[in-house]
Amino acid sequence: MARARLLKPDFFEDEKMAALSFGTRLLFQALWCEADREGRLENRPERLAAFAFPYDTPVQRRARREVPGWLETLIVIGCVVRYEVSGQK
Repeated sequence: MARARLLKPDFFEDEKMAALSFGTRLLFQALWCEADREGRLENRPERLAAFAFPYDTPVQRRARREVPGWLETLIVIGCVVRYEVSGQK
C-alpha cells in the first residue's frame, strides 16, 4: 500500500540527484511512497513501473519500459540496495 511521505527541499539541491534523468528522480520518489517503514519493497520492476507511471500515454508507456534501467542506475549510485531474504528479492 502506498504511503504519504514528505519530500524535503534538499532533495532538489542534491548534486547526485541532479545528475539523474527526470524519470529516474521521479521513480526514486515513487519508491519512497511504495516502500514500507523500513524502506523495503519487493524487487518487482513491472509493478513499480505501473505504480510510478500509471497512465497509458506514450510518455508513461516509455517510462515503464525504462524502469529496470533506472532502478539499476539507483543501485549503482547507492540510492537503492538490492538484497534477498529466504529466496525473495
